[in-house]
Amino acid sequence: MAEMSWKECVDQNVITETQPDEERSKQMLQMANLRLEFWNKDVGDKFIALKVEAYYDVIKELLFAHLYKNGYNCTNHLCLIAYLKEKIPDFDFEIQKIDELRKVRNEINYRGLTIKKDYLERNELEFKNIIKRLKEELK
Repeated sequence: MAEMSWKECVDQNVITETQPDEERSKQMLQMANLRLEFWNKDVGDKFIALKVEAYYDVIKELLFAHLYKNGYNCTNHLCLIAYLKEKIPDFDFEIQKIDELRKVRNEINYRGLTIKKDYLERNELEFKNIIKRLKEELK
């Protein structure tokens, strides 16, 4: 499955409305910050895939922080993308990068894809900008 719309996610109960949960949102933000602090360093070439994977995890945790803060829950990663499209304006390029990162992360996790250092070098600044914007949206 390549993409799901907001309507599909809601109709199929993949995204559900709940009570806003500020505490859970804060916990996800704390975990994202902890993970980011751990990986915010240069790593050897053999660890590049792990760092790329970590950027996805940080972004995913920030997305869940948004969901919980705004009274939603979600049970799949495709609907996280649908949530972004529905709820965060002027974020189209970033959404494309997040979805690309999701696919790369899946290739790492499920197929053992090796990531070249130049992939991280070309994309790391954008990953950091996405993280910064998601944190700003949480305020």
